[in-house]
This record gives sequence, structure tokens and C-alpha cells, in this order.
Amino acid sequence: MRASCVLASTLVAAASAATIQSNLSPTQDPGVYPGDDVNPPNGWSTLPNIPGARADNSTLVVGRGNATLMHYIDESYDASKIKRAVIQIHGENRDGWNQWIYADLAAKRAASGGSFSRDEVVVMAPQFFITVDDGAYPFDSTLKTTTVSSESDIAKLTSTSTSRTPQATLRSNMQLKKRQSRPVIVEKISTSQVMIWKTVEWGDGSPAYEPNNSRGAGSFDALDAAVNFFLDRERFPELRKVVVAGFSLGGQLVNRYATFRYNTPDDNRVIYWVSSPNSFVYLTGNRPASIGKDCRRSYADYKYGLNGTLPQYVTKADNELTASQLITRYLSRTVYYLCGVKDRTAGNSDCAANAQGLHHVSKMFHWTNEYLPLLPGSTGVRGKLPSNSLLRWVDQTGHEDWKLINSDPGIELAWLKGFNADGSDATAPPSNGVTAADTPTINAASASAALSLSKAGLAAFVLGVSLLPSLI
Repeated sequence: MRASCVLASTLVAAASAATIQSNLSPTQDPGVYPGDDVNPPNGWSTLPNIPGARADNSTLVVGRGNATLMHYIDESYDASKIKRAVIQIHGENRDGWNQWIYADLAAKRAASGGSFSRDEVVVMAPQFFITVDDGAYPFDSTLKTTTVSSESDIAKLTSTSTSRTPQATLRSNMQLKKRQSRPVIVEKISTSQVMIWKTVEWGDGSPAYEPNNSRGAGSFDALDAAVNFFLDRERFPELRKVVVAGFSLGGQLVNRYATFRYNTPDDNRVIYWVSSPNSFVYLTGNRPASIGKDCRRSYADYKYGLNGTLPQYVTKADNELTASQLITRYLSRTVYYLCGVKDRTAGNSDCAANAQGLHHVSKMFHWTNEYLPLLPGSTGVRGKLPSNSLLRWVDQTGHEDWKLINSDPGIELAWLKGFNADGSDATAPPSNGVTAADTPTINAASASAALSLSKAGLAAFVLGVSLLPSLI
């Protein structure tokens, strides 16, 4: 009798666990799309209410002005118990609420491994508005679109730079100008302090367009506010790690933020999670693919390289480095990379982006297998990343944020790696079937070309010369 009771209870427990895993592992996108459009061309007109989350537009004050970063965050949490925070950043379609949904599911599934509970972690999902999202942010529809909203500061390009040498100190060529002296057309008049950009430039750290008193604060400053919020030991005394995670355009932002974020004593508590970006910021002039004739002199301009117009954030007094120093710092940071093996979509077909590869898989492959390992101070071995970096290819997955975030590798890198106080990993939950995959096959000729270009770029870099197209 006792044996049969034990067997019955074991079967019930197993069935219950299977049910929980099934509920936490959707087989289709669980996201919410007001108007049933994944990326509406006229922007979002409302912010949906998400059970378990709250929308916050006051906590994160950004930069030297009064700008605020709108974000979704757990509706309630005990800050004294939190051990890990994940900041999950959306792609071009700006669905911060869905990123919270996906990361919340991943957090719950990760917690089912038994090393921690859901109330010991917290999820934040920033919302990077653009001007067409009026309605999702408060605005005044009665104001004319030609109105100059104020005389406050706005970032303006003051000069251009065609190239920079590896040993030159990197400085931005933007500065604050008064709107009164440089009138601008205000497309949408916001009636709050929320940060708003014109279009996709939030993905490269550019200054926000609104509010008018943001004093040049951009998306890097916004991430500083979010990261520093969690790193505050008085607020979160038990926090061990904060993960800055981004998918697609959000992944581009995280790559660039990991490149330019200033040094702090808490660098060892920050993890950068870069998924499926359409481009990286290359730190030398070499590229793995052929450089099109349309961008022979601009392919290395920011946001694709270190030439051209750099964000103001780069010129912070404690953040002025040479390209050589920037490489050393980037290689010292904990950066995890993910990409679906089926993600062979082209994304942005810009000439400079294509010089890094023709689709998301090839761009990730070249960056992690051909470029990073051969940078000065790196491993020097093709395919071998620095010890503090990891790459995971995700099986059965294309350009799908919800699937990547909740995959076994996605959960491993965002929630499990280094979770415990001694730096060991948390226990993995049962697999949901979306597992790690082998490195995908990339055209052999392309890989060979990438290797030779990397060597050429390194030779030019060591000589201390400007990496212009003629050297590549």
C-alpha cells in the first residue's frame, strides 16, 4: 500500500511539474499587440496593461536634465531579497511590455530549477518611444507641428570626422545648442518628461528628441540610469548581477553600450546579453565581407565603426579612451551572445551593415569566430572567445525574441550563469526542447576572406595608422 501511495504521489508531482513547464514554455508568441500589428507603421497609440507588471515613468531620471525612461517592471517586489535583475530591451518594434512578458516567463521557468524563487529576481523592460508613438506617450494634439517646443538644449552635430587613428582619444563631435538659435520642427509635442527619439537612432546611443530639457541625454544615459538603479547597494543590498539584455536593435544597443559604458567598481556585477543584432560596432577598420562601392568611405562611420559622428556619451570626462583602450575594456567585460540558427533574414540591407555579413547568422558568426578572437589582447585563436564571453546558437529558432529569451540557452545566459553567491551556476530547469545547437555552416570562402581581412586589419592597427578603405 505504502509503495503504491509513494508511486502515485510521484506521478502526480511529475505531472504537476510537466504542467508548470508547459505553461512557462509557449509554442507560439505570447505577446500582446494592440491593433494586431507587430510593428505598426504609424506607431503605438496605447500602452497595454500587463498582469504582474506596472508601467513606470518617474523612477528613472536620466542624465543632467529631467528626462525619464519609461519602463515596465514587476508590479511588486521586495528589493531586500533581489539577487538578480534582468533589463530586457525590445527590438525595432518597441514592445517593452512584451519583453517583460517574455522575460517574466523565462524567470519563472529558470526559478523552477530550484536554485532560487521568482521573488528573488526582478524584470525591467525599457520603452524607447519614437515620435509616431503619440498616444502611447502623452501628447497635445492641438499644438502645431511647426512649433518650437522650447529654447532648451538639444544635441546638434558641430563637425564631422572622416577617420580616427587607433591611438587618438575618442571624442564626440556633437555639442548642446539652444533650440532658439537652431530651430527644429517638433513633430509631436509630448506633455510629459518621457524620453522620445525621432526614429531608430535610440539603438546607437543617440540623444533623445524629447523632452526638450533632456540636455542631450541619450539611450546610453538611459541604460546608465537603469543599471545604476539596480547596482545601488542601499536599495538592493543582496543583488549579485544585473543583466543588460537586448534582442535585434536592442542587441545592437547592448553591444554599443558594452563598448562605451564607463568603468565602475561594479563592472564585475554587469552582464551584457547580445542577441541577434543586425550589426556590431567594429573597433578596427577590417570587415569580414566585401565593402560596397556606396560606402567605401563611410563603412567605418559610427554606428558601424568608430569614425564619423560619435554620441555625446563618448566624451564624458571619465570615458575618453583611444580605440586601443576601448578594445582592451570591451574584451574585459562579460558579454554573452545568442542567435537562432535559422535567423538568416537580412534585416537592414544598408551597405555598411552588409560589410559585416548578409544576415543575422553570418554577422554573429563573423563577430564571434573571426573578429573578436583576433583583436589585440584577445585569444588569438579563431573561434575562441575570451574566457568571460560565451556564444550560444539556438536550435529551431529564427528572428524570434520570445523563443530565444525562453530557450534553454537564453535562460542559461540570462538567469543561471554565475547566479550563486560563490559564482557557480544555478540549476537548470527541465528543458523545453529549444536547445543549444552546433555552430551553423557559413560559406567557406566568406570565412577564409574574413580571416585574411582580420589579419590585414590587425597589421594596420599595430602600425598605428588610420584604418581607411584602402588598407582593407
